[in-house]
Amino acid sequence: MLIDFQYGDSHPDYGLGTRAKELGIFNRFMWYWDRLRLTVIPNTQRLLATARRVGVEVIHTHVSTATEDGRDSSLSKHRTVCGSSFRNTIEAEIIRELAPVGDELVLTKVTASPFNSTIADRVLRNLGIETIIFAGVVTDGCVASTVRSAAEHNYGRIVVEDATAALSPQLHEYGIMGMAYNLSPITTTNDTIKILETLE
Repeated sequence: MLIDFQYGDSHPDYGLGTRAKELGIFNRFMWYWDRLRLTVIPNTQRLLATARRVGVEVIHTHVSTATEDGRDSSLSKHRTVCGSSFRNTIEAEIIRELAPVGDELVLTKVTASPFNSTIADRVLRNLGIETIIFAGVVTDGCVASTVRSAAEHNYGRIVVEDATAALSPQLHEYGIMGMAYNLSPITTTNDTIKILETLE
């Protein structure tokens, strides 16, 4: 499951990046943009290529409202911080490097976890999925929320540490530590690919 690799929070020229520039704090997020560009996106591309090759289901999530003014969004951060992820905006689109192919599933959500605002659980049960591998952004936000929801729904969970990122190294470590403590095994892209390749 690829969480929120969309232009609004995965590309410095849109959404979060645009807002940070307006506030004069763009440079505070350089670790995040560099980690996405140099580590997370390339690693996720490798995970995607392997999953597609061995026939493992790929599911994408993204934040996008069903209305153009966002009135269907939650009253919390998705109406304010993520308010630019409205329907038919580039901020809501999944980035080109990790875009869905064929009929890969895309869950459109207005909450941190897709389990709270989509039919994620029904879809996963219909597909017979028992374990979910997670990559995405941000580590301590939507990734951790989704992993927590998956745990509450009794799915097996694997978080790929070097295919996730948060706005700072401290927040990333906080998110990883929280998930490792009682929610999920933490692994690397290389080790996850080895696991996937056993399914060929």
